[in-house]
Amino acid sequence: MLKKFHKEIEYCTYCPKLCRFACPVANASGNETQTPWGRMTLLHLVGEGALNWNREVSLSTYRCTTCMLCREYCDHEIEVPPVMLAAREKAVAERMQPQESAEFERFFSERHNPMGDDLAARLRTLLPSSLFNPDAQVVYFPGCVMIYNYPQTIKNTFRVLEAMDINYVACYDAEVPCCGVPLHDQGYQEAFTKNAQELGRKLSKAKVIITGCPSCTYTLKVQLPQAGVQLTDRIYHLTEFLAPLVAEGKLPIRRPYAKRLIYHDPCYLGRYLHVFDQPRQLLNEVCREPIEEFSWHRQKSYCCGGGGGIPVTNPVMARDIAQKRLTEVHEGDKKSLVTACPSCMRAFEKADDSVEVLDVVDVLARCI
Repeated sequence: MLKKFHKEIEYCTYCPKLCRFACPVANASGNETQTPWGRMTLLHLVGEGALNWNREVSLSTYRCTTCMLCREYCDHEIEVPPVMLAAREKAVAERMQPQESAEFERFFSERHNPMGDDLAARLRTLLPSSLFNPDAQVVYFPGCVMIYNYPQTIKNTFRVLEAMDINYVACYDAEVPCCGVPLHDQGYQEAFTKNAQELGRKLSKAKVIITGCPSCTYTLKVQLPQAGVQLTDRIYHLTEFLAPLVAEGKLPIRRPYAKRLIYHDPCYLGRYLHVFDQPRQLLNEVCREPIEEFSWHRQKSYCCGGGGGIPVTNPVMARDIAQKRLTEVHEGDKKSLVTACPSCMRAFEKADDSVEVLDVVDVLARCI
């Protein structure tokens, strides 16, 4: 399972730790074994037979947000997260995963989503029945985090589409409401594949899929095909879909957005999907003042702490990572935080409820 990552593990083991300062988990824990170097070195020692695969090694692989920021500071562009995910799959196979992870998988399996609610019923109370069409060729996939935590953002998405006279987008009916990335992140590849197959059947008729969640976008676009489920190749994050249309003047702007905003690049939207410009283009179309940037932004954007299963296995660490990111929001004049990811929004709100956190589409909706 880990042999195919021999190069990555060896390179990291003998590296002078150039990425150590960038790792959000290492910064939050202050523990050298929780740096990318530390985790990869443990796997190297296991591979060399100098250390047995044990619970301590297994648990260390769960201390990664999969943010991929370490790659940005690596001269060899080594990708640590895929190694950690493969190691988690091994941990699950040998029943050495964290107890919180095992409980999460049982919860997901019983309720078919990570929230435990009837998300399909919840979604159908938000939107008119005319927006649900199982035979639609252009489908908006909201994702479980958005349905459960940000119903207003879903409403705002369709408000914006309606204002732009885009009437051909139907809302996915949410019978399989989760893309499965939480299972994938926890190492439950078999359960992820099963969820992927069910989801693939539900989305098989779609020629275009749009989602406001970067993790969903990446999972549908990259991870489902890796699990043997092939969807349309036209899968877009909402900002990718809207940016060219708004640039053509199709959004009727009634009033510019007047508050100061600082934009956070989500890890999966940025480093994984390489979408940096479109959210900024949308915001600059409607904002009275130029948006502010974090000192670490675009490819070097710091993680919110909401990915990689960290909120499940180590919620205190997830909060500490988010609070570090929020430090700049509190500096200078008062400003709101805007991003393009519901998981980022949730991480920031749980870490500090005094900060106003918005999705890009929420800002657009306030201007029409």
